[in-house]
Amino acid sequence: MEIMHRTSIILISTPQTSSRLEQLLVQSSAACAELPEPRPHLSLRTTDAISDTDLELAAAVVVLEESEPPLELRRVLARVTFDSMITTIRIGGAPRSDSLVLPDDIEISSFVTALRALIHQQIEIDRLQQEVATTARIAEGVQEEITRLDEELQMAAMVQREFLPQELPMIGETRLAAMWRPAGYVSGDIYDVTRLDDDHIGLFIADAVGHGVPAALLTMVICRSLPTKEIAADDSYRIVPPGEALARLNRFMVSRQGRSARFATAVYTVYNARTRTATVASAGHPAVLHLASAERGGAVREIGSTGGLLGIFEDEKYEEIRVRLEPGEGLVMHSDGFEQAFPHDLADHAQRRLPNEKYRDVISDLTEKAEPEEMIKGIRALLDEHGGSLHQPDDLTMICLRASMSAHLPASGEAADSLPFEDRRIGTDRLAS
Repeated sequence: MEIMHRTSIILISTPQTSSRLEQLLVQSSAACAELPEPRPHLSLRTTDAISDTDLELAAAVVVLEESEPPLELRRVLARVTFDSMITTIRIGGAPRSDSLVLPDDIEISSFVTALRALIHQQIEIDRLQQEVATTARIAEGVQEEITRLDEELQMAAMVQREFLPQELPMIGETRLAAMWRPAGYVSGDIYDVTRLDDDHIGLFIADAVGHGVPAALLTMVICRSLPTKEIAADDSYRIVPPGEALARLNRFMVSRQGRSARFATAVYTVYNARTRTATVASAGHPAVLHLASAERGGAVREIGSTGGLLGIFEDEKYEEIRVRLEPGEGLVMHSDGFEQAFPHDLADHAQRRLPNEKYRDVISDLTEKAEPEEMIKGIRALLDEHGGSLHQPDDLTMICLRASMSAHLPASGEAADSLPFEDRRIGTDRLAS
């Protein structure tokens, strides 16, 4: 769009200065007529006849210095100063901060040169103002788009939270607690804790490779596609073993791969609360931590990954590791964000984003807390107090489990962990649960 440049110079006339301004107008107009375009275009206006339109088209306003300016002139100058981005020129008088003051005896050639300089200055000002106006319109559109995206992301975050367990299941004296802390609006992590029957609990964490909405959508699909239990027509059911569940989930993901492959890590644990036995399978996920009792030395033991990432090889196998917990012992499942959650205090910005082993010490220090909820509260407090907690580099998810304190176990013939995933007959009440 063509920019309309302001080249009008207005000489403001008052009864005391009219003749002098008319003389200046005549002499200057003649000199300006010989200049190439863009040239100043001079016009004379009286204080009672000047209009807002005149001021909008003007590049400069010229007045003579008055010892006591008339009220009408002061009003015009006020409008020039506050309403119009134009230059005020005074001829004669002391220097002023609100206008350009030229000598009283200035020659016509010098006066015309000053006017021409103002015109070229005004051309640049007009161009910049046009660019600012265009930029402001673009910025307004960008802001509207940002607002729309912000609202959509907030809705996406709300939907993702609704897919998380609203309450953790209770079986006997087994205690559970969980933490889910996205790095942004939505998380590339997701977890699920499901009561499978009167004895078994399924604990699942998935971490999609990547961040943002694509990763969040993938984790929600993964979580809802995990096979946990099969119910037959005769009301019998089978709890799907963790290794088989991950293998079936992996085949599902590979079968749905498009042009861009989507990968994820995951860990699935089936815990028998009656026998305090955990069966673990992991797909490239950080190790499950076994919080041993004081009788076992109180150490934090690792239950490592048993297979590769989900979504890569269709025939991937996932072995199972079975661990029996002593009374009061615990399990901690977590995402890989904790490897960067507690950087060393003296590390620089680049080093603070590198994985480290400090989180293991943090978890080890919290093992003395008997209740999983207290452990999660302690982790949250440390994260909030740690430097850079407002901009955590990755999503954080953790599930804590504490086994029953009861030392009693079923007789060996009754032990459910000997055949933890056998078919069982269930009634209507157990289906409802």
